[in-house]
Amino acid sequence: MTETVAFILAGGNVGGYGVLTHNRTKAALPFAGHYRIVDFALSNLSNSQITSVGVITQYLPASLIEHIGGGDAWDLHRSSSMVKIMPPFVGIGQTTWFRGTSDAIFRNLNFVHDQDPQDVIILSGEHIYHMNYKHAIEFHHAHNANLTIVGKRMPRECLSLRFGYLKEDKKHRVTFFKEKPKEFLSDFISMGIYIFKKDFLINLLYERAESGPTQNLVFDVIEPIASGPGVFAYEFKGYWEYLETVQSYYEANMELLKNDPPIKPGEWEIATNMEDRALASRPPKYFCCNAQVKDSLISPGGDIAGKLVRSVLSPGVIIEQGAIVEDSIIMHDCLIKKGARLKNLIADKNVVFERDCMVGGGRVKKGKNPEIPPSTKKLTIVGKGAVIGEKVKIACNSQVYPNKDLSAFEGTEFPSGINIK
Repeated sequence: MTETVAFILAGGNVGGYGVLTHNRTKAALPFAGHYRIVDFALSNLSNSQITSVGVITQYLPASLIEHIGGGDAWDLHRSSSMVKIMPPFVGIGQTTWFRGTSDAIFRNLNFVHDQDPQDVIILSGEHIYHMNYKHAIEFHHAHNANLTIVGKRMPRECLSLRFGYLKEDKKHRVTFFKEKPKEFLSDFISMGIYIFKKDFLINLLYERAESGPTQNLVFDVIEPIASGPGVFAYEFKGYWEYLETVQSYYEANMELLKNDPPIKPGEWEIATNMEDRALASRPPKYFCCNAQVKDSLISPGGDIAGKLVRSVLSPGVIIEQGAIVEDSIIMHDCLIKKGARLKNLIADKNVVFERDCMVGGGRVKKGKNPEIPPSTKKLTIVGKGAVIGEKVKIACNSQVYPNKDLSAFEGTEFPSGINIK
């Protein structure tokens, strides 16, 4: 018998990220330079000695599947361990894609039956945190729980209506649970981590299936039984970031630049696929004698000759002499040519910024951008493979769609709040 198997929910369609999730699920987004968001969930499981992992995908899974591969990076490709990608499928008696998280788990219960574990842990692949799940599982066993919901106390300014809200009694039994309510109900929120007794989960899913197709694991399965017998709450006290929108994604990356950052991928032993984009064979980062670098994170293969301030660079970014990059996240293999000025920007992979272009920064002269949520930094987002032409100016709170080539727009000024398609 396997003690615990895990499901990572890593493939949902998400809003709030603009063009960054036009060709990938959020879990596959680069983070902290050369990592991906899903690396944190996979590493936490591996470091907790939970080595039978199913990754449920549905929305634009190609990038995620390519990154995870056989699981070697997380030591999940051995005779006693595995990571299994679970994309939607059709078959005899099943002629539709996954209807939601509950349906996806129900249709992959053969993974649980084959492993015959004591417990099943279900978690999101879209959060940034460091956790040894063994402590929560020990709590789960000590309370003889059918279901343990992992939660965290949050300051009021960090609450969101997209959280689930918990209340517990003095013995940590859940007395109330509501997912995504219309108002803040407590300071104790669900982290989206659920530990089930195996038989309890299987019986629950079959019961729900008999009464009609279920879609959402939390709304349709967990919420109706959360205040019933055998359901407990475990409080996690470490760092955890939900990454609800592109603003929180940007801020979490900027946290890495503090003197004592709360996010410590090296200390947390977060692993990533070193073969992805030939990361393992990238040369060391290089600084030209004229480079000016302050408070920035630079990944392997970076070549810096210009000015770089408070920014996070993924592998292979080139900043030519005379270019200035400030308060930005620049992903893999972007080229920033002489005289370009970038500020408060997130650039996806393989973007070319031609000479003397200006992207981001400045005042908002238009209302809200309908495709990206408001942000305190008035972020500008440039999609994968775009080309920003010479002397092109793009004001803040705007987007450039993937592969959009603005080479022919030399000297054009685009106002704030637009989406260049």
